[in-house]
Amino acid sequence: MRGKQQDIFSIIKKESTSLKCILLYGPNSYLVNDTYNKLCKSLFNENDVFAPPEFNIKEISKDADIFYNEAKSLSFGGGRKYLKIDMDNSEASGPILDLLKDNLNETTLLIKAGNLSPRSSIRKSLEKLEDALIIPFYEDDFVSLKNFIKEKSNIRNFKFDDTAINAIISMSGFERSQVSDAVERIMLYYEFSENKIINYEKIKEILFDTNQNQISELCKQVCLGETKLSQQISDRLFLQGVTPPQFISALILHFQKLHLVGLSITSGQSISDAIKKIKPPIFFKEVNAFKSQIQNWNIAKIDRALEILVESDLLTKTKPGLGKSIIGNIVIRLASVAKK
Repeated sequence: MRGKQQDIFSIIKKESTSLKCILLYGPNSYLVNDTYNKLCKSLFNENDVFAPPEFNIKEISKDADIFYNEAKSLSFGGGRKYLKIDMDNSEASGPILDLLKDNLNETTLLIKAGNLSPRSSIRKSLEKLEDALIIPFYEDDFVSLKNFIKEKSNIRNFKFDDTAINAIISMSGFERSQVSDAVERIMLYYEFSENKIINYEKIKEILFDTNQNQISELCKQVCLGETKLSQQISDRLFLQGVTPPQFISALILHFQKLHLVGLSITSGQSISDAIKKIKPPIFFKEVNAFKSQIQNWNIAKIDRALEILVESDLLTKTKPGLGKSIIGNIVIRLASVAKK
């Protein structure tokens, strides 16, 4: 039967269930995994060395005998047996559905899955079973992420004001894992501070300056047309935790500087005088490189680049799972255009 997230939290609190099967699924992979881990922790004895391993649906599909034998055998320590199953973004649920046709009085299947389609056989089957529970976890919106930040910070006696929350979500996009990482870094930084009220100015010290030199280097190399080097820098920044919205924000700011200088040159100013209008000023060692970028980008090209970046900014926030691919595509496109 179809249930609500509160049903799972009740089971976690109770630390037991008589249901035959529980399925957690949906596009919100962070919530699916987090809830699944909490559920398993509440139902399993952490010190039980004889607890069965987690089964992978792809492995089960190839050879289901071990899975069937484990499901039908008694728990080593007595009591109810719980089996963990990772659907691994697959909808090949045949072995699971076959097993559920049997009488599993003392076994519960705990399943986590990705975004199952409405026609998915396991979705349709479990929604009809009275002794099964199927819970969807949909993508976050601003309100759910705002509540998540408040709940996460309250546990550690922190208070994030609205300016801080808005900035975190803006930089992280609607991706709960990115938001969680950002909040953790901030709380860690101010862990021993007497004042644990976090505002925009405080998070700016941490999040906005993270890898700032490398981000500036990425913007420069993209605008100089150094495709390979730009890809290497962006890959390194991803590994260090920089989020897609942070990439987009930095590139937009950089192209806005180029646009300002380009307009000044069009109106008759020299390139040196035009660069002096930028605030904060360009570091003197970077002036020559900035002049080279100006030569690569006329106003028309800059306008088109900004259009692409604004469109991509929305896309990274509404489709966070594609963030890395979107940034990779932008880096290649802009670096390639720079030399044309």
